[in-house]
Amino acid sequence: MSVTPKSPLRNLALAMAALVLAVTPSLAASPEAKPVAGQQVRFPQGVWSALPQAGPDGKVRQCVLVAPRQRAGKDGPVNTRFAINISRGSGFVFVMHDDGIPSEQVLDDQAEVILGERNFPAVGFQVAGTAFTFHPGDAAAALEALGKAKQIRLRSDGAGVDSGTIDINLPQEALNWLKACGKTFDIAIDKVSDPDAPPMPAPRPRSPKMQVSAATKAGPPGIEDKQKIDGWDASELRNNEGQIIVCFIRRHYYTGSEPGSRHLATFFMVSRRKGLTMMLKDSNLHLQESAPVEATLKFGETPFTGFTAQSQGSDEIGIFPAHGAMLAKALENGTRALMKSPVADNFEFPVQASVIPWLRACARRNGIAIESVGQ
Repeated sequence: MSVTPKSPLRNLALAMAALVLAVTPSLAASPEAKPVAGQQVRFPQGVWSALPQAGPDGKVRQCVLVAPRQRAGKDGPVNTRFAINISRGSGFVFVMHDDGIPSEQVLDDQAEVILGERNFPAVGFQVAGTAFTFHPGDAAAALEALGKAKQIRLRSDGAGVDSGTIDINLPQEALNWLKACGKTFDIAIDKVSDPDAPPMPAPRPRSPKMQVSAATKAGPPGIEDKQKIDGWDASELRNNEGQIIVCFIRRHYYTGSEPGSRHLATFFMVSRRKGLTMMLKDSNLHLQESAPVEATLKFGETPFTGFTAQSQGSDEIGIFPAHGAMLAKALENGTRALMKSPVADNFEFPVQASVIPWLRACARRNGIAIESVGQ
């Protein structure tokens, strides 16, 4: 059975790919410089350059402030292009752009922006291979704090990114320009305003490492705490001792609202014991539990091999890849998946481009490997 979501399949990285632009200073800004589409200005204090960047349609997509700075790296300071932007694709954001940024697709809904003494939960995501972006949840408060702070720290444990302390050195006239640019071109700071961009998850504070709670009828502790990720429900599942042991994301589909309607679902999980696996549910199935299942998989037009399939219940089929990292790579940019099996109807479903990046970030910040134990 083919499953199609209400919203089209969209690629987070492509939607954000225009976020970082090489800005060459051209005009020195006056204290009351007004933003003009396509006109670059510079602010000597802090070596800031600014540009209202237009898209192919001529409409300004983002207001960019960028300056050379240094961030912390594994082997010492790293030169980076530090940007403060207001974008239709992501609202108010901070960006680091250099060749040392991890290239893996990550979506971390528990990242942090630390401005002076204030800590803002943020969404962190990788852009175009060499940039990492942070969107603070309370964008208005973060923008206000930016005017007072002398230093900033950007941290995403889900991506393995920590800027260390960065000196901001942002003159008031540059901040005024950024605010004016956002208002002049009607770009929201607190939400995605590009209709073609994927929705942004709500930033959350870091989950406690240990938190004992009771299981419910829905499943193990943590399953009812759901984060929305591009139409999917995501949860961190805990054991009875309170440790996070599974990063779990799923999507359910029903053919009707009446009792007994056909129920289909797609599940992806990264667990401490099995790494990255997936499971498909179809209430029309009647399988023998734990029995091997003959199946083929295709992602887009590319067959995926190197996996085994096994019934996990009377109406569920588990997919166990030989290498979780290969499954993640095949799905990380979003695609349509097709499973064929003699025991079931064809099962076709979308995997949005945010699914694997969220799982990666959740697994990394909780010390869970994508590969199964023993790989």
